[in-house]
This record gives sequence, structure tokens and C-alpha cells, in this order.
Amino acid sequence: MANFITCLRFAITPAFVAFIVLSNAHPSFRYVAFGLFVFGALTDWADGFIARRTNTVSEFGKTADPLADRILIDVALVTLYAMRMLPFLYLLLILSRDFITLFVYSVVDWEKLKKIKVHWTGKVGTAILFLGLSCLILSPAPHRGSRFSFAGFSFTDFSSWQTYGMWIIAIGLVWALTAGYIYISRVISLATKKPNESKQET
Repeated sequence: MANFITCLRFAITPAFVAFIVLSNAHPSFRYVAFGLFVFGALTDWADGFIARRTNTVSEFGKTADPLADRILIDVALVTLYAMRMLPFLYLLLILSRDFITLFVYSVVDWEKLKKIKVHWTGKVGTAILFLGLSCLILSPAPHRGSRFSFAGFSFTDFSSWQTYGMWIIAIGLVWALTAGYIYISRVISLATKKPNESKQET
């Protein structure tokens, strides 16, 4: 059941993209996109909770769960940027963090990677990014944000969902970058240890 819920997060990602893109022409569709995105965020909590409660934690789940999170978040980031709802710097920092982490993970032996546990900063960062992106999704068209600067984005009008999204994502960025540093440091530490020196990370 837990793995099925994780797979649902993969499945709703293209549907989310379709509805948020169509929301420019059909404003009510942004609520459908919002519902799909929030559902995806909730499944991040639900699959882990169910796996622990039913004692069905699996290697597939350990890999697929964080991957599903990153795909949903990164696809949402790219889509919102393309729709001029997200600043380029936000997109650049989060995608760079994810690509660097993925690259470091890809060059390390899988048996060593299995020793790295999820760090709480990563969970906090993911939750905050989900919240911030949800606020942006609720921002009505037209969207006039600049492609490469912060011009056209609201940071001071607290009657706007976009303002809350901008600030919440900024906070999530700090947590996400901190978690990325911790994960990369752990991977490098394991990769440079001799086999008899490697110990399970806590």
C-alpha cells in the first residue's frame, strides 16, 4: 500500500502540469491543480507513515519516496517558472541543489548509499517548499514576473497568495540547501572511507 501511494505521486505529476498550464485560460483549473499538488504533498507523509505502521518499509520505497518528491517539486518549479510565476533564482538554486546531489549519489556505490538515512532537515525543507509552491499555484493570472530578475513578483502585498509563496519558498530554500549540504557531506564521507571503516550514518 505504501509503495502504491508513492507511485500515485508520480502519476499525478503530469495531471498537475496540465491543469496549472490550462489555468491561464480557465481560472478555475488552478484549484484542481492546487488539489492535485496538495494531494501529492500529503502522500509524502502518508506513504512513510503507512510503511512504518505496517512494517512494510522496503528498499523500493526508500528510493522511490524521495525521488517522487523531487520530481513533483522540480516539475512544479519548472512549470511555474515557464508561466512567469516563479523567479529564476529560486528555480536555479533548487534545481542546482537537486542535480548536484543526484550526481554525487550516482558516483557512489549503492551499498554505501543505503547506509544514509533521511535527515530531518530534508523533510522540513520539502514540507516548506510544498507549502510555498501551493501558495503560488493559487495566484491568479495574469502573471507578469520577469524571466531573469525579481521584477513583476510580489513581495510586499500580503493580500496576494504570491507574496506568501515568495517568502515561504525563500525559507524552504535555506532548509533545502542545508539538507543538500548534509547529504552530500555524508555521501563524500562514506565514499572516502575504507570498507572496514564505514559505519551506518545516524
